[in-house]
This record gives sequence, C-alpha cells and structure tokens, in this order.
Amino acid sequence: MTSYFLAAPGDVQGISGGQILGSITYSGLALGAAIALVLGVRGSDRIKLNNRDKVGVFALITGTLFVAAGGMWAQVAAGIGDGATSTLDGANGIGDPGQGGISLALALCTFAPKWKKLVFPALFGLAAAVTFHTAGGVWGIIVRLILVPAGFITGGGS
Repeated sequence: MTSYFLAAPGDVQGISGGQILGSITYSGLALGAAIALVLGVRGSDRIKLNNRDKVGVFALITGTLFVAAGGMWAQVAAGIGDGATSTLDGANGIGDPGQGGISLALALCTFAPKWKKLVFPALFGLAAAVTFHTAGGVWGIIVRLILVPAGFITGGGS
C-alpha cells in the first residue's frame, strides 16, 4: 500500500508555537482589526458589525490591540483616548473620577445609549480600551481576556 503526503508535519510553517495565522505580530492584528472595524461600521456584507454592542466589543478589542502593538498604533489609541480622558479627568470641575471612573463612563457611553450612527460606539470603545489598560480592577481583567488569546495567535503565549 502506498501513502502520499503533501507535507510532513514538521514542514508546515507557522503552525508550531501557536501561530495559527502564520508570522503575525500585535501590529498585524491591530491592522486587521482596524480594517475590520472600519468596514464593519461602514456596512459590509461580510463583516456584520450592525449594532452598538457588536461595534463596542470589537472597538474594545481593536483598541486593546492598538495599545499592545505600541508605536504608531499606541499613539493613535492615545490620541483617541486622550480626548475623552481630558474631558473627564477633573480639570472641568467635576472632581477626579480616577481611571476606573473614566473607564466606567466610557463603557457606559459605548454600550448604554441607542446610537443611530455606529461610529460613536466605535470611538467610545476605542477610548475605553485605552483607559482600561491603566485603570486596573475588572477593566484590567477585560484587557487580559483580550491579550491572552492574541498572544497565542502571535505565538507569544500568555
């Protein structure tokens, strides 16, 4: 009996070490997530981000990947997050809500209103992701829930 193999298990590139998408980094994941978010919010027949909750969750994931990627991606995330954070950081007379309070406010702005335009929960979700990194508590748990699987996709583990 003759057996035919296309490739020996060791010859398959990128599968070992958890790299299910081949050689990809956090920057690559951030790029893909950003494109998918824009296409989903604009209305794609393939990427169904057609309500506030889907857009908000995807924006949180995208923003978290931006921060994790560093460099230009982190600067974009910080630029989006700084606008919301500076409005709520106590300089306007409302006191200092802290990073956890700002995270709560941005999460509420992302998920509570009935948004007609999905760009708003996308922007609030990106801004919330930035503050989640520094807030700690349950917000830090959300960041870890996003970064641990992303680490396995990039081959970086946890």
